[in-house]
Amino acid sequence: MIVLTTESDPEKKARARAVGATGWIVKPFSTDSLVAAIRRVTA
Repeated sequence: MIVLTTESDPEKKARARAVGATGWIVKPFSTDSLVAAIRRVTA
């Protein structure tokens, strides 16, 4: 699961990882950063 969010709070990121998130992208984001995150979690 990749989280797309406006939040950069480390505690929220840790909670997301605890429930299965494997990627975290803060909005606004570029297409390149989204593609890179998808590649990281599917590799």
